[in-house]
Amino acid sequence: MVIIPARDEGPRVGAVVRAARAALPGVPVVVVENASADDTVRAATEAGAEVIHSAPGYAVATRAGFVHARERGADWVVTLDADGQHPPEAVPRLLAALAHADLAIGSRFLGDAGYPIPLARRAAIHALGLWASLLSRHRLRDVTSGMRALRRPVFESFADDYPSDVADANVLVRAVRRGWRVTEVHVPMRPRSGGDSQHGGLDGAAFALRMAVYAAREGLGDGRHPGG
Repeated sequence: MVIIPARDEGPRVGAVVRAARAALPGVPVVVVENASADDTVRAATEAGAEVIHSAPGYAVATRAGFVHARERGADWVVTLDADGQHPPEAVPRLLAALAHADLAIGSRFLGDAGYPIPLARRAAIHALGLWASLLSRHRLRDVTSGMRALRRPVFESFADDYPSDVADANVLVRAVRRGWRVTEVHVPMRPRSGGDSQHGGLDGAAFALRMAVYAAREGLGDGRHPGG
């Protein structure tokens, strides 16, 4: 099952859904709409997605997708962003990695990223990756990538226990500490085709700081998050 959290992504989500359906014929594509004020639902539905709804928030929507996948008996889940950054045609490579891993990350940093990443943002992701690697004792690079493939035991566990605030590097630390095999697959990506990123500007700096703290809680504490 492909899960696409989407909020106010009406101009973009339809193309992502169509590309996902073309790359994975017959695989359910589910858009988790969370408090959109635009035509996200209409665009996703017309493109052929099943649309479910959740409370606001990317992490909340992702967890709702995991719950839905568990209820539908999915064997695996792939998460994609609705902004056009993740190429659905690369999903089969992530699924192939699940032959020897429990969670596979689509990573920009194992080769050509595919688009110019601002130096400050690249440095922040690199630092956060080193911090998460130290905490988990497992090398992690593209810790903010939302393009991930998860086997059933992983997404079923996350359906029961997933942070509701932010869920990037901290979730990867949690996965490694729970004994799941985490790997990365090189996927060149694209710049956002529009909309706003939670990783940019001052909001991005605040996000990175919160993520570092939450990753530390996963690595050094009991793995519990506020609201998680």
